[in-house]
Amino acid sequence: MIKLVAVDMDGTFLDDQKHYDKDRFAKIFGEMQKKQAEFVVASGNQYVQLVQFFEPIKEKITFISDNGAMVTKHGEEIFSSSFEKTDVKKILEVLSFKTNFRVVVCGKKGAYILDTVPDDFIKTIEFYCPVMFKVENYDQIDDEVLKIALSCSEEETEYLLEELHGEISHIAIPVSSGHGSIDLIQPNMHKGNAIQFVLDYFDFTQEEAAAFGDGGNDVEMLKLVGTSFAMSNAPDAVKQVAKHVAPSNNEAGVLAQMEKIFF
Repeated sequence: MIKLVAVDMDGTFLDDQKHYDKDRFAKIFGEMQKKQAEFVVASGNQYVQLVQFFEPIKEKITFISDNGAMVTKHGEEIFSSSFEKTDVKKILEVLSFKTNFRVVVCGKKGAYILDTVPDDFIKTIEFYCPVMFKVENYDQIDDEVLKIALSCSEEETEYLLEELHGEISHIAIPVSSGHGSIDLIQPNMHKGNAIQFVLDYFDFTQEEAAAFGDGGNDVEMLKLVGTSFAMSNAPDAVKQVAKHVAPSNNEAGVLAQMEKIFF
């Protein structure tokens, strides 16, 4: 019996227009409540952004945000892990020599960008960073840094991932969430680690958990759980680690599979 379902958001639970069928999901969620099953949002995005999709029920579900660096259960933070300040400084120094990236430093209070960043970039990330601060330099950041997000051209993503692996992977692991986005996360602070924390918290087993994902940052989560689904729009490398393939995000593949699980 499935007692926990974890879903990635972009490219998985949400369609390409960043929507999902709220009425259809409400029926599924109601059935999950009856069966005391937990719904978990597991995303690279920040908590303040994720809760906007689930306003009526946000305090009834669990959020894994920033690729596993923070866990919020029913409105209460139950886990977080932040970078050492010296490691943040080193990472940003390395990135300062690279022109391929736009950098967003993600903390608990919000996201931080340099005030020299052009307005067109700000517009592209406003959706993902509803709480954003401009700073003259990164030393002005007074926050716990959960991850560092990098924006690059989609066709260069794989090359740049490899480049980063060689330089800073001892203090930050680069993972791709697709669509020209790379996150630098703390070693072992990935979605799989966070899911295991949540399973232990609720006293559920891995076999009692299901997960859905479409990106490289979902791999550890998909490997961990007993029932795993890669979306049909996922890269082959992600499909290879999942036990099943669900219809695409634009076909509401997550909802279709959840209906099979709970009805």
